[in-house]
Amino acid sequence: MKCVSAVISFLFVFVAVFFLAGWFLMPHLPPVPDRPISVFEGEYWADNWIGALLGLVLGGLSARSVLKKAPAKEQAQSNKKVKATDKSAP
Repeated sequence: MKCVSAVISFLFVFVAVFFLAGWFLMPHLPPVPDRPISVFEGEYWADNWIGALLGLVLGGLSARSVLKKAPAKEQAQSNKKVKATDKSAP
């Protein structure tokens, strides 16, 4: 289950960063387009290298964070179960 959460987190962050970086950074970085490019044009998908790079980095960090938090949550839940069983024992 933690892998599914990590993949969903990666995809969500990657797509968001890809579009935002393309929208704000692509006009200022090489290759500079001659005219404003919309998301629906092929040039956007081919030339948005900064969006792909930042998306990979930030998406990877997001997935890593989800994977690191999963064992801590499992351990906390198991500790609660142990404490509950200790209280019930005379």
